[in-house]
Amino acid sequence: MYSYKFCKFWISFNYSLNTSILFLNSHLSVERYLLIFHQGFLNSHKMIVHYVPMIVLAIAAFIYSPTLVMLAPCKEEFDDSVPVCGGSCYQLLPGIGTFDLVFTIFIPLSFIISFNCILVIRVMKQKRRMLQKDIWKKNLGMMIQLLLISMLHVTGWMPIVIVMLIVMANNNPPIIVVQLQASWILLNIMYIAVITNPLVCMFAIPEIKEKMFSLLNSIRIRRQQISPSINNQTHTSSIKKN
Repeated sequence: MYSYKFCKFWISFNYSLNTSILFLNSHLSVERYLLIFHQGFLNSHKMIVHYVPMIVLAIAAFIYSPTLVMLAPCKEEFDDSVPVCGGSCYQLLPGIGTFDLVFTIFIPLSFIISFNCILVIRVMKQKRRMLQKDIWKKNLGMMIQLLLISMLHVTGWMPIVIVMLIVMANNNPPIIVVQLQASWILLNIMYIAVITNPLVCMFAIPEIKEKMFSLLNSIRIRRQQISPSINNQTHTSSIKKN
């Protein structure tokens, strides 16, 4: 009973995190496009365009995934010796499994890929006009940042997505494909994208990078201010002793 409840919780939590990350990164792709080509609109509607979608998408992910896992209309047989207890049984159901794959993976990845392609095409087409206004380097930098973050998720998710498509498209899929679906190799590739995402964001997004360097500089200055005072106190005490 303990393993069953733990697996339910772990699958719900795991799926919620993965879904929210994909949702938020698809929103990031749209927002970065608006930041480059419609900055005035983004600045004047920041609450509606930036904060509200992020909150709604995160809440939706943490409601949708646990609800589906807890109310799955199938018999669960978990194995706590394999990653994510082998997953939830609803993913094997033709209707619900297909909808879940499209809603939580295909649509976010499609947004990420589509807006990246549109962004690259528009930036390259408007290169000459941007050079005249001296904003080419800035927009090129933002485009590279978005591409780094987006490609991290696409490369991390595509292997497991391809395997899941093969399983769902065949009534009797090859055994090796079924084994790959729960393989720790493919799952770890996906998790590498999740784990490294904060690091990529830290070094790719200028606002975060500036705050990080500002924090490091303030710590360095504080240490430099403390060090002379300690040396002065040591020197004073040695003079008194002499």
